[in-house]
Amino acid sequence: MIPNMWYAVLESKEVKPGKPVAFKRLNEEMVFWCDKAGKIVAMRDICPHRQSKLSPGKIVDGNIQCHFHGFQYDREGACQLIPANGRNGPKPKIFQCKIFPVQEAFGLIWVWNGEPREEYPPLPFFDDLDDYTYASFQKHWDVHYTRVIEGQLDISHLPFVHPNTIGRGQQTLVNGPYTTLENDKIRVWVSNQPDAGLPALKPSEVPPQNRAPDLLFNYPNIWQLRLGEGIRNLIISAPIDDDNTMLYVRTYQNSVGIPFVGRLIAVMSNQFNKLVLSEDYAITVTQTPKKGGLDAGNFIPGDRPIALYLQHRNHLMTGEKVNYEQPEQQSLSDNGRELWPG
Repeated sequence: MIPNMWYAVLESKEVKPGKPVAFKRLNEEMVFWCDKAGKIVAMRDICPHRQSKLSPGKIVDGNIQCHFHGFQYDREGACQLIPANGRNGPKPKIFQCKIFPVQEAFGLIWVWNGEPREEYPPLPFFDDLDDYTYASFQKHWDVHYTRVIEGQLDISHLPFVHPNTIGRGQQTLVNGPYTTLENDKIRVWVSNQPDAGLPALKPSEVPPQNRAPDLLFNYPNIWQLRLGEGIRNLIISAPIDDDNTMLYVRTYQNSVGIPFVGRLIAVMSNQFNKLVLSEDYAITVTQTPKKGGLDAGNFIPGDRPIALYLQHRNHLMTGEKVNYEQPEQQSLSDNGRELWPG
């Protein structure tokens, strides 16, 4: 996982007051619960006493209580009660649970993958969806989350994987695509067309676009497809572990102002999204290895968004600073190897 970033890992509705719930996210067994003020707590799902899980326990006086010996821990992970020692007995600091910085916003629960700090960066959500109505569903895929994101940024597979849905028209020729990367955000303008015998334009040959991007991706794990000003698709690829990802899929719409009708439109759109995702899954699950990377296969110019995602992911993993003064012209290589020779 990329360190020191906010990951959207759950929808808010999955954690309800009064009951701890267990989820594996970011390769960690976690327990999520709400304190007295209704604030979300994310904690490693293990009691430091005898190493049992905390998630089967319950919430008592705003603390999580272990079901094994009744130890209680507050939202900071500090032990507040050891029943066997008495209510006023000692509570040694060795009984400290690991907590994860957490925020709740946009109907999502976000976990910070890194060491706690005094100040955190903003949540990497999209800032123009406030007046949209949405409906959501979730789907488990037994692949690494990088493979999911690669597929979301892959624009040359559409006529082959989705010939009867979003790939109709046999637009097999991929011009560019014009792609930018700034502030950990990738933007892609799609200009595919039917093959009329002319060579595809290289990414450096496609001029800057004067319209909104078609695909948007915010590191580390949120993707958006603009289907027009009135409707958007959004997918959150929440990492479970190295072999599994939970996809949270949302359709946003603001073309209809009546909330009930707008939500119904979003729900119906999600039925189509389920079909498209099933087509993607059938291919993605066959890719090897399960984890994507610059060394996992070869690239063509039309793969620029994927290669850019993977290259910058490597930079974020290592902490390498890269100057993207002209992001659309940024060269793409892997340790000096050009990703698409010739």
